[in-house]
Amino acid sequence: MYSYIESDLSIFISIVFYVLVPSLGAYGTYFKKRSAILVSLIFFISQVYRNISTDNLIPNIRPITISFPFGDFSNGHGYLIDFFAIFMAIFLAWLLKEVIATNKLINKNLK
Repeated sequence: MYSYIESDLSIFISIVFYVLVPSLGAYGTYFKKRSAILVSLIFFISQVYRNISTDNLIPNIRPITISFPFGDFSNGHGYLIDFFAIFMAIFLAWLLKEVIATNKLINKNLK
């Protein structure tokens, strides 16, 4: 966690991105809370395309990644497209659609 993290802001952002948001997402998917699933969906969409450099505010310390590199990594710069994040975003979008549809059906039956 502390490799290549030089500022307190980077530590704070890393804790939010890699601890709090995934915890909220796990809570939301278990209890089918739309707002938590939406936050997780936005998080995974933000993780699909990443610039890899030592100059970034947020270091690339993803715990799980299945990435395809492209660009020039010879100078320590390049880009990653993370297929794990893409698949998770697709799954969360599907889950969000199902939760919304279920809530509409329950509300329709209650009326």
